[in-house]
Amino acid sequence: MAITGSYIMVNGIKTYYETNNGPTDKPTIVCLHTAGRECRQYHGMMELFEGRYNMVAFDMPAHGKSWPLPGNKAINNHKDYCAFAWAFVEAMGIEKPLVIGCSVGGNMVYYIAQHYPVAGIVSMQGSTFIKALSGSYGTVVDLLDHPYISVQHSHFDFSESLIGRECSEAAKDFILWGVAQECGVAKKGDLSIYNNYDVRGDLDKITCPVLVIRGEDDWNVPEHYCQEAMKGMVNSKKVVWKPIPGYGHFIIVEAPEIVCEAIDDFMQHLDPADVASRA
Repeated sequence: MAITGSYIMVNGIKTYYETNNGPTDKPTIVCLHTAGRECRQYHGMMELFEGRYNMVAFDMPAHGKSWPLPGNKAINNHKDYCAFAWAFVEAMGIEKPLVIGCSVGGNMVYYIAQHYPVAGIVSMQGSTFIKALSGSYGTVVDLLDHPYISVQHSHFDFSESLIGRECSEAAKDFILWGVAQECGVAKKGDLSIYNNYDVRGDLDKITCPVLVIRGEDDWNVPEHYCQEAMKGMVNSKKVVWKPIPGYGHFIIVEAPEIVCEAIDDFMQHLDPADVASRA
């Protein structure tokens, strides 16, 4: 395998990343992981794209192998999340990447496209608007870093319910192993970002090509979230819709072959002048 890992300093945070060391004659694909998880989710795609596209996936602060923010904290709002993600892009010397994300990462790509120079974005299981979470769910978020709560046990059934019926047992095992390794501080930060998220007012600022992928078995992200986002991107050069039946919320792990095929086709919609480079 060509996947290698390393560290880079980003805004003073020791940040872990992995790459498949692919060619840089096309836009580099920068990957944002799901809530509470880390960059290993993209290994399947990195292996499939080996020798074809350069992929770079990193652990957000307090996730995986990356250091937390000072005071052992995690990012808890979407503007700081996206600013850090872009600081990583700049620290790596990547120009005009294709930024892809799943779950909370699938939400963040919309804000990134509104404010940063990208070649294109891919939103998987993402939305431009999440209602303020309250009641029992809001209480769950508040308690994620409580000393008497095990985030691994309290979120196991929830995560399992999001997996599609066609997902292989090996992929399912890896997804659930990710739950077992979650950190409460990191998960609370991510779900706090998820809460009260609304970037609908600036969707007309997105001009780059956009690919929207949805695993149809994901009850947590209904199709109308995606449809409403696509309707708002009136100035995008191209909006491509890719529903994937039989798979769910963790589409990058559940069906990497199908996702890679969709992204490979989508690459044809990118401006040939948008060539990525790395320092």
